Amino acid sequence: GFSTTVGKYLLPENTLADRRLPRQTLGIAHVGFGSGSTERLVFDVAKLTDLFETRAHPDFKGFSYEGIGAILRIYEPGFFKVMSGALGLIRLDAPDPPDPKVFYAGFLGKFPSDIQRLIVHGYGRIIAFSSMNIYGAIREATTLPAERVEAAVHGCGFAFAYMNNADMPRILENSAVPFDDPIRAAFQSGIVFALVFFEWYVPGGLAAWQPKGKLEAELIDRARAEAALAQKRGYLLPFRL
Repeated sequence: GFSTTVGKYLLPENTLADRRLPRQTLGIAHVGFGSGSTERLVFDVAKLTDLFETRAHPDFKGFSYEGIGAILRIYEPGFFKVMSGALGLIRLDAPDPPDPKVFYAGFLGKFPSDIQRLIVHGYGRIIAFSSMNIYGAIREATTLPAERVEAAVHGCGFAFAYMNNADMPRILENSAVPFDDPIRAAFQSGIVFALVFFEWYVPGGLAAWQPKGKLEAELIDRARAEAALAQKRGYLLPFRL
């Protein structure tokens, strides 16, 4: 909420490169900053790119681009946009997003391919938030153009784990969802990344974790390895293992 507000108001003195911000907060802060500034700048590619290059922390700016995809999904005309407005999450008079034909091909094409993946990840994250169940969210994600599916499903997995973190052992043990191998792998990777994301700003949980099931143990081991790499590196890879 803090960083979304920073993005919406864009005061000259506000920057996420500020040394006073704890490094542990920077992943999640940049996601909110990306969403808030996308609302403020109404999907203006040049202005958003310049903003992220000048106001984001260089190690975490990729997370800001992911926030663009979240607003793409929230602003799509339909029930979810109306509900978001009614709940005060967005303006009641929020404009429509760029033309969604062929899944925003014209809009996404203005960004490099690695940034396109991050934007689609944010879109997939909100697919999960706006769906009645995770299987429906995954099915919707698989209807996107083929080159977008992995990122969208990864976003679904991340959001599902994030929303239901109290049930994480159950989620991990039942994460082999009944979809083709690449879809299942993307979903499980999204869940693992959520664990790495948690560990970044609340360290210690993975070390104390005592898995009970075989699949849970395998995925926790993967999360531990990724979290160790992040600590050694000094920053998280943006929504990628």
